[in-house]
Amino acid sequence: MPITATLINYLMLCRRKVWLHAHGIRMEHTSEVVAEGRLIGLESYPQRAERWTEIEVSGTLPHPNANPVELAAKIDFFDPHLGIVHEVKKSAAKEQAHIAQVQFYLYVLRLNGIRAEYGLIEYPKLRITERVDLTTDDQQQLENQILRAHGILQQEGCPERLPVSQCRSCSFFEFCWVGEE
Repeated sequence: MPITATLINYLMLCRRKVWLHAHGIRMEHTSEVVAEGRLIGLESYPQRAERWTEIEVSGTLPHPNANPVELAAKIDFFDPHLGIVHEVKKSAAKEQAHIAQVQFYLYVLRLNGIRAEYGLIEYPKLRITERVDLTTDDQQQLENQILRAHGILQQEGCPERLPVSQCRSCSFFEFCWVGEE
């Protein structure tokens, strides 16, 4: 399975969530928070489909001790003329995960020789836009994160869950904690 921006986002939050998602266990469809986030993206920028392009790209990261790691990205809004990735988020609560996700998009675009200047994370409910760059240091950190995510996918069993206090707003909460509280 390729490493995706979603897995990089999840890596910033929970190793267990990375493993579950990668193994086909998906709970986002049961989450009101996820549904609200999608609705915000659609309603806040209805003109985007006409102006900017959805793009899917893939690539590979050489692995120092094994086969190369496959990468795949599906970017909802990309402005190819200016080389800007746009990502819409509901709130800034998980900001580092959002930044890592956009940096992953920039990285995979650049691997493919596509001009990717920077990203913008837009928080329409907060009326905030945050610029995301991918420096050489950021790229090294991202490559390490990709290798960490790849390592999690190679594990035979699911990683341990986080403490319940860190899980309450997660779409996997009931899956991980049913009958345990």
